[in-house]
Amino acid sequence: MIVLVVVLAGSDGSPDNPPSADVRVTSCTVDAATRLPSAGLEIHNHSSKTSTYGVTVEFRASNGTRLSEGAALSLTVAPGQKVTTTAGGQDQVTRKVTCKVTKVNRIAG
Repeated sequence: MIVLVVVLAGSDGSPDNPPSADVRVTSCTVDAATRLPSAGLEIHNHSSKTSTYGVTVEFRASNGTRLSEGAALSLTVAPGQKVTTTAGGQDQVTRKVTCKVTKVNRIAG
């Protein structure tokens, strides 16, 4: 039997206050000129420590197919602080998309 243990140093992912609960999508658009999707995000640090957030967003077609993916990084978000940022997609799309946060990393310190 093999046991694999993975440790994320500095990760602040307590079950009482999961990082995913700190992020919400505020807008989801496709730029008419560049055809690149973007998601407006609000990050609200509910933890007790200043944290850095890494957020991954999927841009999906109405049938659920992933058309693009993007990411955002916010540094030094104080406890209780709200910040806004944008995650930009990497691939041009020609139709309306929906935006879904697929991963949130919150690192205290």
